[in-house]
Amino acid sequence: MSIIRVKFKRGDEVKFISHLDLMKVFERAIRRARLPIAYSQGFNPHPGMVFGLPLGVGVTSEAEYGDFEITDDEMSPQEFADRLNLQLPKGIEVLSAKKKVSKQNIMATIAASEYIVIVGTPAESSQKTLKAAIDKYLSQEEIVVKKRTKNGVKDTDIRGMIFDLNFELQPCGTFNIIRFTALVSAGSKANLKPDLLIESLCGYLGIEYEIDRIHRTKLFVRSQDQLLDPMEEVV
Repeated sequence: MSIIRVKFKRGDEVKFISHLDLMKVFERAIRRARLPIAYSQGFNPHPGMVFGLPLGVGVTSEAEYGDFEITDDEMSPQEFADRLNLQLPKGIEVLSAKKKVSKQNIMATIAASEYIVIVGTPAESSQKTLKAAIDKYLSQEEIVVKKRTKNGVKDTDIRGMIFDLNFELQPCGTFNIIRFTALVSAGSKANLKPDLLIESLCGYLGIEYEIDRIHRTKLFVRSQDQLLDPMEEVV
């Protein structure tokens, strides 16, 4: 048995499918490609595949990851990726693949995620005034929001979940187009969704907004107190 980790993208064509649907897509593609995937034991065997942080519906990404357990130790990661790509639908594409050495479960080690969020707002702020307002927002010791958890909605301090927040402002007639780049905490221990961050920020700034696009650009795992690209962890 061996494990192959793949990095793949999700485009506009598939941005509205759920995480469960994504798993079914890969399961069917693996079956059609006749890949030597390992299956669990028992009355209802499941293919040996684990994905990183599930992507929200409507969000695109160039940094999705999955671990696939196979029974053929001689199969190369490149062959696995090539055969899988031939069967995946438009909008999902494996970008790279490597043999995994680490025994860590990818879901358990995800620690941070980077997003680009495109937001439209009324043209009321300049680059300078917006930067000053965002700096003031980030200078707060606490940023408390209503966050949905497994136990319901509760007040949550997200300040420690915001690692970095930058923006570019582009005037567009009566509107401003703002391109936020946000590095936030992700994973099972502390997870901050980018739309919640933008809701909190725009609420603090007192401006109306509309999110046009959310795109994940990077995902990081924690290894020995370092943030690493998940493909770096496998070697």
